[in-house]
Amino acid sequence: MDIVDRAERARPDFEAAIGSEWVLDGEVLAREFSDPYDNLEQPRSRGSYVLQPGNVEEVREIVRIANEHKVPLWTGSQGRNNGYGGSAPRLAGSIIVNLRRMNRVLEVNETFGYAVVEPGVSFAELNAHLIENGYALWTDVPDLSWGSVIGNTLEHGVGYTPYGEHADQVCGMEVVLPDGDLVRTGMGAQANSRNFHTHPRGFGPRLDQMFMQSNFGIVTKMGLWLMPRPEAWRAVWIHCETDESCYQLIDAIRPLLMDRTITNRVTIMSLMAVVPTQSVKKDWHEGKEPVNDEVRAIMRERFGLGNWNARIGLYGTPELMDVQQRLIEQAIAHIGGARLVAREYPGDARVEDVFPPDQAMAGIPNMDLLNFLNWYGFEHTGHVAFAPISPLTGDDGRTLHNILERHCGQGLGRDFGEAFALTARSMQLFALVLYNAGDTNDIDRTFEATAAMIRETAALGYGEYRGHLEFMDLIAEQFDFNDHAGRRLNQRLKDALDPNGILSPGRQGIWPTAFRPASGALTTARPPLPAAAAADAD
Repeated sequence: MDIVDRAERARPDFEAAIGSEWVLDGEVLAREFSDPYDNLEQPRSRGSYVLQPGNVEEVREIVRIANEHKVPLWTGSQGRNNGYGGSAPRLAGSIIVNLRRMNRVLEVNETFGYAVVEPGVSFAELNAHLIENGYALWTDVPDLSWGSVIGNTLEHGVGYTPYGEHADQVCGMEVVLPDGDLVRTGMGAQANSRNFHTHPRGFGPRLDQMFMQSNFGIVTKMGLWLMPRPEAWRAVWIHCETDESCYQLIDAIRPLLMDRTITNRVTIMSLMAVVPTQSVKKDWHEGKEPVNDEVRAIMRERFGLGNWNARIGLYGTPELMDVQQRLIEQAIAHIGGARLVAREYPGDARVEDVFPPDQAMAGIPNMDLLNFLNWYGFEHTGHVAFAPISPLTGDDGRTLHNILERHCGQGLGRDFGEAFALTARSMQLFALVLYNAGDTNDIDRTFEATAAMIRETAALGYGEYRGHLEFMDLIAEQFDFNDHAGRRLNQRLKDALDPNGILSPGRQGIWPTAFRPASGALTTARPPLPAAAAADAD
């Protein structure tokens, strides 16, 4: 019996468990719970139907039924993991478990600065809850605020305030294991704990990380530390006229991040990461080829931007920020063509009073990045994300930019946006590569180029921080110490926790024995859909 048949046999049990109105298929499945950037006529993978449980007990019952029927589930929170595969599963025919209905903010504690949320709570909803209830706390938001707080955090997502490393703000999870058992991590393992969300470690191993970027459990509740609202904050932009001045800037900022003069998640964005969010290509250039230096010069003048643009947030009293800004100015004084612009706001500034490009540094939700999809004017535009991590040096920034330029600008003949997101010692390159999602050949060319970049950067010692469904096995393949000992360990954990392999098989390249494909079958750019290895079962 194949996966689709198992799913159909299990459907009456799922309907009885959560109500037939929360079992979705047809047009809703195709529109809301697939990969929105795939070819809609020939999708690579689509689930059998969608389950939307309303509480943790229904999640546990779904897991029990899936084990009984040996049918795989593919779990998501909001299901808006766009650019990485959306809600589509690794195994075609899997049952999609979407947690949007579990959308309660369970607690906000202003004294200790934390919130407790369910998976269906988006960043925009958490932000609205804090404002409506008068809490002097900030959210930290990624570029698109419609996504799940929990979902983004589990995928190692980032924002741009001092609390921008979302995984580092986690304090206490509630998790449904693949066998339906319910556990709490950290101090929450003590039933009467007063420190579930105030102290991140309990007695024994800290297990929170095990449920991030994995398929070892379904997180149904999470505590997350929030930033207290500062007295004031300042948006500091540094506009660099050339690529080389950007690489100098990376090296100049590193000491200020390490000594915590700068505390937020600094982002250095290319001109072409900004302009396409505020205009379309035909405004500047009629041809299909990438915009040239002459057009970029006009863009810089019109928008007041540089070829690269660093976004730095300062927080606290004006006197403190004056000192921090002076140290930044001293650090970049040697960089030719670097121009600093600063704007200051009160900590409780209204959204409408904050210049839109500054808003992310104050955790203000925004959806402007979606405008990027309008750049080419395709009827159906898609994008795939390319996101390697490197040491925080200008030389590494140059290397990564040149790889992108060679594969995308020259190879695909396409404009692309890129940004470096800095920590004190490393940086992530976020690249958005657009394609015509109505053209299968264009999709294939784009994915082949992205796969080639993943292999090339891995050969240079860079690893991806996150990946599209189709690249999960390829990325996992690059983590090859001791003949892929890390992957073997993940598979042993998977089989121990999930012997029937029902929970999101293949996520992050972690395959259970029950559904493991043939070795090497999934490391090409556009691989055939995985075939289940398990024997037919009734």
